[in-house]
Amino acid sequence: MEKTKSIHVWIYTALAAGIIAALIWGFTASKNAQALEISNENQYNRAFHELAGYVDNIDALLSKAQLTKSPAQLAKLSSDIFRQSAEAKSCLGQLPTNEVQLDNTSKFLSQVGDYTYVLSQSMINGEEISQEAYDNLASLNEYAATLSDTLSEIENRIYSGEVRISDTGKKSRGTVADAADGGILQDLENVEKSFEGYPSLIYDGPFSEHIENRQPVMLENESEISQEEARKKAEDFLDGASLTLEGMSENTAIPTYTFIRGTDESEVTVNVTKKGGYVLSYLDSRMTGEEKLTVDEATDKAARFLQEKGFYSMQSSYYEKSGGIATINFAYVQDNVTCYSDLVKVRVALDTGDIVGLEANGYIMNHCERELSAPALTVDEAKERISTELEVSATKLALVPKDSMREVLCYEFKGAFAGKNFLIYVNAENGREEEIFILIESEEGILTV
Repeated sequence: MEKTKSIHVWIYTALAAGIIAALIWGFTASKNAQALEISNENQYNRAFHELAGYVDNIDALLSKAQLTKSPAQLAKLSSDIFRQSAEAKSCLGQLPTNEVQLDNTSKFLSQVGDYTYVLSQSMINGEEISQEAYDNLASLNEYAATLSDTLSEIENRIYSGEVRISDTGKKSRGTVADAADGGILQDLENVEKSFEGYPSLIYDGPFSEHIENRQPVMLENESEISQEEARKKAEDFLDGASLTLEGMSENTAIPTYTFIRGTDESEVTVNVTKKGGYVLSYLDSRMTGEEKLTVDEATDKAARFLQEKGFYSMQSSYYEKSGGIATINFAYVQDNVTCYSDLVKVRVALDTGDIVGLEANGYIMNHCERELSAPALTVDEAKERISTELEVSATKLALVPKDSMREVLCYEFKGAFAGKNFLIYVNAENGREEEIFILIESEEGILTV
């Protein structure tokens, strides 16, 4: 009897201890969750506060930029705007905005810094800022002021406790009721609405509107081909090998048909453009054995392959070696001018010399016959514009793509300085130094930085 009683006491004690432990665990977990929520909310509030501050600064800086006529002053202002806009984008990215599309807000923050930087570079290079450019600055200033006011209003609502930023992550929010009671989602939607009518900015920078909407030059006048026509193009490219349709890509700059062929050793993939039926890319994933070819031999094989596939007047430039494969870059040459935008990459297996890859995106996006004008400067006149410290070993004419995708006719000077090899590009029209690259040369390849 005593033994049974002791067992019951032990069971009740264990159960009580378990219940108490569960309550303590639940209380601790609740406290930890609450602490994490408070911590996240504080971080969101900090990011939003900093975002509002950066946008307010951009507003003020744009006002100043419209008044300056000094290249040095505009360079300083544009540098500040560029930095403030980058910080603002970083803060925007820290907010839980999955429920709201803020594409226009992000686009504005990207363009405002980029656009003012491009204007400052133009002024430094002695170019006059057009009235259209000043009108664009005024327009950007108006949008910055509106955005600043909107963010300030939201910030006041956050600090008064009317809204919480973390509510944007709750699926129950963002409903009609939420819009009616002026929730944070509605506030952020109002931010995006403030950019309705935002102008298209076309300028010489990487965030220009024309780059986003850019179409492949080589496909402009081409007609769309059928799936079977594309398969025939892909199989001809592989000298008659049978292929199977894997899929189609639509939402890309270059829509394609994708075909595959699988074997025990590898999988072959060929992408053919829907318009025109050009091979955009080819990849054979087979393993490679011991290297037997030099890079020069691989380059010769790649050059012959390009000729066979209809890529004419191509000149090799740089290469990279990895995993027994050499990837060699080729650029189109027209009238002894290297067109670096028309880029094709060829992968050569160094065990057998087989071509195991082709990437022609740059070529298809840019290739055309250019109207090339004679350079305004002679090579000697252009050479006078570079440092005498560079020991020049080679010179040629080249079309160099800028961030805006605009091509500039330049003299390319290759030379050595302080134990390193450099490429310096001098504008053949006005003598402006456009680019300087360091050639990184190793056993693994030749690359530029």
